[in-house]
Amino acid sequence: MPVKTRKTEISMLNILLCLMVVFIHVSSAPVSQLNKESFQYVSVMVPWRLSAFVVQGFIFLSGLKFFIKGTENFNYVQFLKKRIKTIIIPYLIWVMVYYVYFCSIGYFPFSIKDYIIYVINGSIVSPFYFIVAIVQFYVLMPLWIKLFSIIDKKILVALSFIIMILAKRYLPILIGDSFLYYDRIFTTYLFYWVFGCAAGLNYESFKNFASKTFLFSASAFAIIAIANSYYSLQSFAHGQYVPFLENLHVVYCIAAILFTFGLFTILSNKGVELNGLLKNIDASSFYIYLSHCFVMNIVNHIIELCGIYSIGKAYLIRFLSVYIITITLCVCYIKFKKKILSRR
Repeated sequence: MPVKTRKTEISMLNILLCLMVVFIHVSSAPVSQLNKESFQYVSVMVPWRLSAFVVQGFIFLSGLKFFIKGTENFNYVQFLKKRIKTIIIPYLIWVMVYYVYFCSIGYFPFSIKDYIIYVINGSIVSPFYFIVAIVQFYVLMPLWIKLFSIIDKKILVALSFIIMILAKRYLPILIGDSFLYYDRIFTTYLFYWVFGCAAGLNYESFKNFASKTFLFSASAFAIIAIANSYYSLQSFAHGQYVPFLENLHVVYCIAAILFTFGLFTILSNKGVELNGLLKNIDASSFYIYLSHCFVMNIVNHIIELCGIYSIGKAYLIRFLSVYIITITLCVCYIKFKKKILSRR
């Protein structure tokens, strides 16, 4: 049986998104603590804001990676079994790890009911809402396959964008403001999923499009990134009401996905290969996603115990420690897992 090789441009984008999601969370403390009029705040907040297309990017990649394989021999039961093994079970374990840790430091008392609630709503730590959202797309996989078999993909992509924007606007009105979890309803990310599915269905055509239009997408990305940064600063730092900021960020996310995918496609076409470390980060990216906040919580606790009150010094320690410890442990785990499986 031939060994399946991961496409380099997909791996590159996956690695970037993985590293950026860690950056978002290690940078959240200085973003909230620094003086909003300071240069230091701007220097952290702008890349922090511009990194915030990671969930949209992961959802795009998830749809792309499934549909790139084709759907002719799709078996729904086998598909769900694989997702339970590779996504749900690690997620359940890590929710329990976080929950037990928070109970052990007195953050809240242990309760199986509360644990189940955290599993369902993905709120034990901030990145876990992505798992709740992506599982909805997986459960609805027969629907996506059926839709793409009967409706032109361009129409589906356009409709998904309209539905996503309408859902963002009107679901809070229909359901009510008391509901706190709109960010994990699948309609919030519908366009990115459908766009990824469409790209996977005609992958080589999409790659050609991404590389041929790269100069345009790079220029558009730069302009939109500057606008997103400026208006985000007006809103977050100066308290100004920017009514179009959310829609601007949606446009930015789309531009960022096209730009980064186009860039990595060009690099791949030129023969750029991943080294061993990057391949290991790619292979362990889901575990890095699950575990980095756990490492960060422990590092934050140690920083407090050591009496380090400087925001800059704490940020540097947190930044280096979380990246180094999380990546090292996850890569070692993946290598150990592969070694055990190879002996069977």
